Amino acid sequence: MTGRIFHTSDWHLGRQIGRRRRDDEFAAVSTEIVSIAEAFGPDLIVHSGDLFDGSRPSLDDLRLAVETLRLLGRIAPTVVVAGNHDTRAVFTFLEYVLDVTAVTDAHRVKFAADARPGGLMVAEYPAAGGEQTIRIGALPYLHPNRFTYDLTDPSAATPSFARQMRHVQDDVYRQLGASRSSRDILIYAAHLFVEGATPSYSERPISLSSDYAVAAAGLPLVDYGALGHIHKPQRIDSVGFPAHYAGSPLQMDFGETRDTKSVVLVEVDPGNDPRIELVPLRSGRRLVKLTGTLDEITQRAGRVGDAWVKAIVDTDSPTTGLSEALAKMLPQATIIDIQERRAGTTNPILDRSAATAEVPSVQNLLHDYLIDREVTGRHLDHVMAALAHLQSEPDPADPAPCCEENLLTAAIDGHGLDGVDRSGLLAGVITDESAVR
Repeated sequence: MTGRIFHTSDWHLGRQIGRRRRDDEFAAVSTEIVSIAEAFGPDLIVHSGDLFDGSRPSLDDLRLAVETLRLLGRIAPTVVVAGNHDTRAVFTFLEYVLDVTAVTDAHRVKFAADARPGGLMVAEYPAAGGEQTIRIGALPYLHPNRFTYDLTDPSAATPSFARQMRHVQDDVYRQLGASRSSRDILIYAAHLFVEGATPSYSERPISLSSDYAVAAAGLPLVDYGALGHIHKPQRIDSVGFPAHYAGSPLQMDFGETRDTKSVVLVEVDPGNDPRIELVPLRSGRRLVKLTGTLDEITQRAGRVGDAWVKAIVDTDSPTTGLSEALAKMLPQATIIDIQERRAGTTNPILDRSAATAEVPSVQNLLHDYLIDREVTGRHLDHVMAALAHLQSEPDPADPAPCCEENLLTAAIDGHGLDGVDRSGLLAGVITDESAVR
């Protein structure tokens, strides 16, 4: 008989693409995760951290977390480990909500948010129809500052973060191994960066510093390591036992465009090699990065479909109507960023005396600035037209009223000036200035 563990991680509920929320995707992938867990029939479900993307999740994100965890808890006992994006206060609130809304004793969701020696979660759950026992030790994310403020053991206050972590992990292992029988399955669930792991770089950069990497040799020797924090699903081969990062269920940014997201199904029979299967998740929209000339992007556009798209277009000169052209060739996609890349403009020279090319014109500087601020298409054309008109006004030394005064007067009067409808132009400029902000 084997014990079954279902491993998921790094949901990051509330994570956005640019300014766009992904509520439908999170709801869909949550449903998919529950469906896979139900079909697998695990003895224990482990979420290894970063349930939310921020420390103050929205009501919608809290509601989705509660609903999904309640469903998972009905399938099997569920342990949720706090990640670096989670807080003890939010987990305490979730635990309260799940407790007061439970309608049967089948509700079994526990949160591991305390890394102090007396607060570490070590729990037991029956497996294989009661013939085996799963013993899980859960270590939430531990920031170096926590050793100063939260941990009271002076022997743990060493200069090296890796050495500090080894003290804590040794404590987890001692508690796991206490009174262990031959039928026990040991699981270590932790949210941390293990040396040798390949990050996706959608994680917080500071948490991936080599100073915060945990030595693989310092991890407790268990039957399975359920790891969280790294968004790229992967096995860590240097720890001496099967340890996996389940990864995030959605592609989080454009550094993950080639990642296949998944959950991990684990079957453990003490004394034998475990059976581990990565089941792909299909509910999330792909992130696609299109780079090249407009003609080259056109050739690839038919294969994009429903996706989040970032486009980097190689051009010889500023291109009007670029966003409309891309939207037309990618009707199912959501384009979140468009950049024009022109030769000679990617590496500005600060020392004018060393410059071999002409200094960029005001038009080019403004155009590049607006593109960087995601002002494209019709809005970009209006602003550039307004600049061209302002530059065509008489010399400032001329006693005639200045261009801004003419524009304002025309807008107030509601009449055109010199045959041009300046009020409409001014309205367009105001609109586009709002877009820039």
